[in-house]
Amino acid sequence: MKDHDLSQEIRAHIEEKIAELVEAGVPASAARAQALREFGNPTLIAEASREVWGWPSLDRLWQDVRYGARMMRRNPAFTAVAVLTLALGIGANTAIFGVAHSVLLAPLPYPHSDRLVFISTLNDQVVGAPDYFDLRVQAQSFDAMAAYIYQDSNLEAGGDAMQTTIASLLGDMWALTGAQPAVGRLFRQGETGGVVLAYRTFEQRFHGDASIIGRAVHLDGAPAVILGVLPRDFQFLLPTELSLIQKKEIEAYIASPFTPVNQPHAAPQTRSVSVVARRKPGISLAQAQGEVEALMARIKAQWGYMGFIYSQMSVRVVPLQQRLVQNARPALLVLLAAVACVLLIACANVANLLLARAATRQREISIRIALGAGRLRVARQFLTESLMLALAGGAAGLLLARWGVAALIRLGPADVPRLNTASIDAWVLAGTLGLSILTGLLFGMAPAISFSRGLHDTLKESVRTTSPSRSAQRLRALLAAGELALALVLLAGAGLMVKSIWRMNVRPAGFDPEHTLVMRVSLSGERYRTLPQKVAYFSTVLERLRGAPGVEAAGVGTGGFMGPLNVDEIPPEAGAPSTVVNIRLASEGYLGAIGLRLMKGRWLSDDETAPVAVVNEAFVRRVARGQDPIGKHAFRAMIVGVVEDLKADKLDADPAPEIYTPYSKSILPFMSMDVMMRVSGDAAAAASGLRSVAAETDPAQAIYGVQTLDRALAESIAPRRFNLLLLAIFASVAVLLAAIGIYGVMSYTVAQRAQEIGLRMALGAGRGTVVRMVARQGMLVAGAGISVGLVAALGLMRLMASLLFDVKPSDPQTFAAVAAGLAGVAFLACWLPARRAARVDPMVALRHE
Repeated sequence: MKDHDLSQEIRAHIEEKIAELVEAGVPASAARAQALREFGNPTLIAEASREVWGWPSLDRLWQDVRYGARMMRRNPAFTAVAVLTLALGIGANTAIFGVAHSVLLAPLPYPHSDRLVFISTLNDQVVGAPDYFDLRVQAQSFDAMAAYIYQDSNLEAGGDAMQTTIASLLGDMWALTGAQPAVGRLFRQGETGGVVLAYRTFEQRFHGDASIIGRAVHLDGAPAVILGVLPRDFQFLLPTELSLIQKKEIEAYIASPFTPVNQPHAAPQTRSVSVVARRKPGISLAQAQGEVEALMARIKAQWGYMGFIYSQMSVRVVPLQQRLVQNARPALLVLLAAVACVLLIACANVANLLLARAATRQREISIRIALGAGRLRVARQFLTESLMLALAGGAAGLLLARWGVAALIRLGPADVPRLNTASIDAWVLAGTLGLSILTGLLFGMAPAISFSRGLHDTLKESVRTTSPSRSAQRLRALLAAGELALALVLLAGAGLMVKSIWRMNVRPAGFDPEHTLVMRVSLSGERYRTLPQKVAYFSTVLERLRGAPGVEAAGVGTGGFMGPLNVDEIPPEAGAPSTVVNIRLASEGYLGAIGLRLMKGRWLSDDETAPVAVVNEAFVRRVARGQDPIGKHAFRAMIVGVVEDLKADKLDADPAPEIYTPYSKSILPFMSMDVMMRVSGDAAAAASGLRSVAAETDPAQAIYGVQTLDRALAESIAPRRFNLLLLAIFASVAVLLAAIGIYGVMSYTVAQRAQEIGLRMALGAGRGTVVRMVARQGMLVAGAGISVGLVAALGLMRLMASLLFDVKPSDPQTFAAVAAGLAGVAFLACWLPARRAARVDPMVALRHE
């Protein structure tokens, strides 16, 4: 095309645009200025359009950026909607990635953390203390090894007894963690009688007073000395299995009194410890695993073990970081996938917006084509504008992410390791930048692809039409269907979580945790070293509580020991291992206090003369293999009763086989008990008074964790509820964006088909016919998206299996409800434009066209 023809073409388009603006009421001078701003300088356009694709010069790139900025300023509403949509998607991804990076990816703050391992034998948690001593001496794969126990102790300072969560340490723990004192000093290996405080304990309980160093205190009645304080930023990030009513934060550290002498193999009261070690340089994980397995097999063969604790023993050596985050990893990965879906939906929405705007820019594209622009040059302009929108959305999303991370830290469950250290650091910032660029490329390709197909045919179209090509229409419908598919996946995940929470809260008849109070008493001092002394104390406490107003029943019990057990008269099948059973100690009134129903036989008495036990229904099914256990023997006791299954510790765990024995005849060690009380009135209101009644027995003994059993159980599923909350938020955002997407597609389709609809109505088509026609078209798109989403969800929900409880990942009821709900939302999004189309005046539509 000759330059004269090009200039004439440009002038024709400019004059036409001026005429349109004047007709719309814009003054002639303002109309000319606006038209010139839209089409720009013809000479510069021609020069830029002759540029070949490749690495553009900075001048040309700057021109693209300036032109993109003008387009964003000229359409503030469009820009605001696009940036806000992207900010939601990018911000959610940045916040969750920030948390995932801190929890899953960031190295532990210990020297050579990549070589630290966690060694476990029983229940994937602990090792017998004698075994730890043997491993520390004999294992050659490690250059350091240490062990620890979490325990509740009474710390008496200045006459006040304070219940304190303590880590009792064995071995080279300070060397493994690299800890240095902030005040005073740390105890040395083998040194006992010293206490090291966490910095928060130092500030809150001792008001930051450095003069406490060297002060004499009593720990569980035994004299001790405060030696030092750890730094504020020190983190004891080691796996913990504290019970529901125990604190999660370690407040003080002591050197364990355990020695190889006082912890002989096969001793009835052998304690278990958690073991960490550091592999020597060059020693692989497999080598360390092999050596520990061989050592443990030799130790077992040499010493033998009590059947109820060690008869089934396997050894695992795993990276410490892997063991620390193993419970949090599945949930975080699911949340990362969920926010990725939200981002894809946001991209599809913005791509649809850009396609709609691109259709109104055909006149501009025509001029660029007339001046010789190729498809790559036009695509570069679209991508430049898309990247600018994405970077603006990324900047806004970064602000949302900072608020999101703060909210996650504040609302997140306490057992997510290192959640409180989550932040927007350099790695997260780099990820946000990369995500913004990738996002811009993703949604920017849609209009670029749309106009790159048959680009030179654009000039053949009427200059008055703004109708998009069929490919653009198909692309917009495809994007809308994709949004619905992704939204259904998120809704399915949220629906399965909702049903899981509901299944967790299904309670057996008679179980009323709202009226059951639970408190923990941890005994200390020389007065409570023997079993009769402990029984006398708790008997007095129960007598006082049973006489208190409003108390219907009271009893004591332990959280439980664990070990493999068989019924003596019913040995396991050949080759089958013994089943791990919870061994609980309980008193006479525990049955009524906690709300257990007796199914067969009788309950325990505090005055038993022979060893007896009561088992639950899960024990009957899995250990007794369905046979009647009454009169048979297990755990050195005769079974006299069967009680129903009850989730009294954790709502998100299937009932485990349990055996109850009288605490007054216990052969297992205990220093603390859970006191259960059934209260007729408001249990929460009675908590303070009943605590005081219990404390009258011995004011020196700390009583803590007083709360309703209902609240304690609710805390046990706090992580699942938190995951559900986030999934529900993401799913709601996804559904909203998907509804907006399909509404936008149908609204734009109605606007482009105004002439056709007007003609149909002029020829006699009724409003109902028009509504059905438009709604049918939209629901075809929605149906395709929902169908694809169902197939994808059926495959992807298997990844959530570990987060579900008593619900199959392919639960048909959940999928049916989710699909029906999303179809209803899609129908509403289609019906509104369809109803507007039916109100079109045929004459106005035809005259407009």
